[in-house]
Amino acid sequence: MKAFGLLVLFVGAAVAKSTRGNAAYTYTYSETGLGGFYQLFTDYAPDLLNFNFDNAIKSVYQTGMWLYYENVQYNQQSGKVYWVHGIEISVDFPQDNWNMCSSLKFVGSPDYMNVDTWTVYEGPIFTGSEYYGEADAGTLGSITDQGSSIILTGTSPWTFYDGTNWTGASMCVYPNTDQDVGSAGQVLNFGIYPNVSERPRYNRQQHRLGTKGVLVRERGQCRTTQGRVQRQERSLGSPGTLGTCNRMDVW
Repeated sequence: MKAFGLLVLFVGAAVAKSTRGNAAYTYTYSETGLGGFYQLFTDYAPDLLNFNFDNAIKSVYQTGMWLYYENVQYNQQSGKVYWVHGIEISVDFPQDNWNMCSSLKFVGSPDYMNVDTWTVYEGPIFTGSEYYGEADAGTLGSITDQGSSIILTGTSPWTFYDGTNWTGASMCVYPNTDQDVGSAGQVLNFGIYPNVSERPRYNRQQHRLGTKGVLVRERGQCRTTQGRVQRQERSLGSPGTLGTCNRMDVW
């Protein structure tokens, strides 16, 4: 079982085969020990009042990584964030997080476990709007120049740039801070970075990172290749829009 607050730990990443189905769900309960009333979520929920479950969660049974926010719309206003990740796990929230949740969402792919994905969040600690991808992107849409935190899933690192179209200073980020293993051998790997401005750069430049571009990984090395890719933006729980963009070979 894994339940985490704001601490980031660095451990080795493991390679695992993606698993189809049940990649992200959470049963939320009104009492500890999975007691009381419950509500199932399999998608983003920007306002739990719409589910008659606002400020009602004390425990969860879930698979995947889920973020639980004190305020609606994923803390567009400042508030607490509590997150849990694991595979078919039961977690009682700490008492100071009882009945605090007003919005929630999952991390990574909704269809496959341990797919290589990245999500950049507008605010620190995974708050506000977000930009999600499974391949490279020359900009981060509406949150370009506003990214403050990152979560990776899967087994491959990604290179992030502080300029659009893969320009400027860069850093390589790995999905190796946390790992979960299920009873049937399923594996989830995460790179959980609540504040990228505090993350040291791998190119030894010490300036603050303003995340703008995201560059695809290649076989575990942070470098680029040429081709066409897809990107998807998720903002405040919307299903997102899908498009294509070209990327340059800058490595």
